[in-house]
Amino acid sequence: MLAAFEKRAPAVSQNAAMWDQHTVPQVGTVPRAEEVLSQRFVTRENLNASVPTKLDVPYRIEVLRVVSGINHIPPADLVAVAVDWFLRGGKPSPDEMLPPWNTYVGPGTPDNVPKAEDILQERFFDRDPLKWQVPEALQLTRRLNLYRVMNRLTKVPVGDIVTVAVDRWLRVMQY
Repeated sequence: MLAAFEKRAPAVSQNAAMWDQHTVPQVGTVPRAEEVLSQRFVTRENLNASVPTKLDVPYRIEVLRVVSGINHIPPADLVAVAVDWFLRGGKPSPDEMLPPWNTYVGPGTPDNVPKAEDILQERFFDRDPLKWQVPEALQLTRRLNLYRVMNRLTKVPVGDIVTVAVDRWLRVMQY
């Protein structure tokens, strides 16, 4: 009985479909996050979001930093890369990211971490407030608001969009 249970296909989230069929706003002249972060001096803007505690986002980002040997990169910059990747229509492979970012692949996402889409469907859950200083050149606040309007998500908090973006990026990077 247990052997049959272990060989089953991985569970597909029914809630993920809501996020897969969205329109991605046109980027225009906004540079890629990987290019902006390679500059020596970057002006910053606030990106405030609260993410579900169950996702362990701060811990998973810290594991990515340690395993990849990029302790000098602040967590806010990793979040900026994740949100930029999502708003560009993020593909389920790190190959589309510019080097060296495409090499920071980890050992695999822990099985006990639920998908962001599933947690956001729950009625009550604990949140961790996170305040990040992200590169202003990426225009993430404006692009997130444009994403909300284009996809008729005006009642969805920006923090939920950031949550899905960061969780999906961490899963693609296998953390």
